Order: sequence, then structure tokens, then C-alpha cells
Amino acid sequence: MRPRQTFNGVDQAGIDAIAALFQTNPERQPWNLPNDTLGVWSVQHRSESGNVRLLLWPAINRLDVMVGPHMWVVKGIEELEVIDELELIARFGANGVISVALNGQIVLTTTASIS
Repeated sequence: MRPRQTFNGVDQAGIDAIAALFQTNPERQPWNLPNDTLGVWSVQHRSESGNVRLLLWPAINRLDVMVGPHMWVVKGIEELEVIDELELIARFGANGVISVALNGQIVLTTTASIS
């Protein structure tokens, strides 16, 4: 794995890189959106803070992040960045970022302009 990789949206290469980061294999889910040939993929990781589960939806550029009873759903992913031995960073919207570190720390930041 390269030290830093970027991907446009949620694609299969990005899903594979995320799975490699968390030292596992992506698992295609038995369900998906209607007429979706790309499927929904799960990556799971046991971290310091609990079990992390990522659901990746390439057809709609969506990422669901679950740790324990907590869940974040991010739509409109524009870019995935995988930093070897550290974290996944997903960028969306106007400066929105969600990061998932190997230790299980989740950080979500967004900005919104009010007119």
C-alpha cells in the first residue's frame, strides 16, 4: 500500500484501499439499491474504542460509519483519502470531512453558510 492514496468518490479501488488500511477484506452485502450493480460493501475493524463498521455505497457516494451505538451517515462523498497506518478521510460538500482513525476515533467537521 502506498503511504497516501486518493480516490474520486466511493469506488472499488477506494474500498479495497480502506480494507487494506484496516487489514481486512471488504464484504459485499446481500442487499443493495434497486438497479445497483456496484453493491454495498462493509469493512469491519476492531479498534481501541470498539468495533468499527463502515458501509460504503459506490452508486450514491455514501459512507456510513458505526462504532458501538453511534452512527454517522455522510452522503455526497467527493473524495476518499487513505493514509497508511493512520486513517481514512472522506471529503464531502462545502469543506465537510469525516475521518476514521485506526484507533477508532471518528471526527466529523462541516461548515455551512447561512444566507
